[in-house]
Amino acid sequence: MIRLTRRASLLLTLGALLLREPPGAAAPVILANNPGGADANFSQDDVLPSIAVVAGPYEDLTIRASYSQTVARQTFKELTPIVQQEFLGGPIFVGDPTLGMSSLENYDLRFDYTPTPGSLFSASVFYKDIEDPIEYVQSGVLFTFTTPKNYEWGKLKGIELEARQRMGDVVDALDGLTLGANATFIDSETELLAQEQQGLANVGAPIVTRDMTNAPDHLYNLFATYEIKPTRTSFGVFYTVTGDSLVTGAGQVDQNFVPSIYQKEFDSLNVSVTQALGSIFTLKLQAKNLTNPYIEEVYRSEFTGPDATRSIYTKGIDYSISLSAKLSF
Repeated sequence: MIRLTRRASLLLTLGALLLREPPGAAAPVILANNPGGADANFSQDDVLPSIAVVAGPYEDLTIRASYSQTVARQTFKELTPIVQQEFLGGPIFVGDPTLGMSSLENYDLRFDYTPTPGSLFSASVFYKDIEDPIEYVQSGVLFTFTTPKNYEWGKLKGIELEARQRMGDVVDALDGLTLGANATFIDSETELLAQEQQGLANVGAPIVTRDMTNAPDHLYNLFATYEIKPTRTSFGVFYTVTGDSLVTGAGQVDQNFVPSIYQKEFDSLNVSVTQALGSIFTLKLQAKNLTNPYIEEVYRSEFTGPDATRSIYTKGIDYSISLSAKLSF
């Protein structure tokens, strides 16, 4: 049974649920006429080895190297073969119950330099070799929609730089204040399925490889925290910039080329205040996305010229208050 929620409000085309069976249904299918057609029954056993080496050639320098195998599981949304819209007129997403998991091999190398107990300067490189990555593409059955597919391979690599300083170690008057920043630069690539390559070539867009979805080309973070020890009060300010990232890969619908959809760079600002209440309770106030930026999605392709705006929206500002308790036995 599929439960319809307000957040994932579903547009039922022609009063039917859309069923997609490999290599794709030619029209909407009424699930009531096809019992079990939307069932997703997936089971997989994996052995996931990992190894890590830590070396300290100098007192203030630590080198870490690791290798691990992991998996990326499908989400309920990605497995559900029905027309999904978050709001009327919004982008349409259709899942695929035949979607498989992804397997990853992860390689990491990190250098940490700590000249003082309150300082950290770090640099790391990472590489991920992905088998059967889950990628979003555009397709069409009477209308255009986004759907997930397992590609054969994907590669993701990058570098990360981080700095953190406890300011009380530099100036006594700034005791309790900590400043930090990090920057991540990401390069990703995946190869389209042969059938997609042929279809795009037929509409004048010979695309063989592209970026991976949901992998921004860079991430920047700045933060400041301040702790008042006598009152056990702490403040935090966190600012993030997320670079351009692919939302959905290009496709062809009714012999028409549909360019890739990218989300353009945007920023966000979060603030929190935490107050300890006795030895058990903690009160926390949070404000998220205070900059409330316009988030723009654009159609982007070397075959269609400059970016064309697809949508512009804001996520809104979130305020929250929470009271937690911690008991030790």
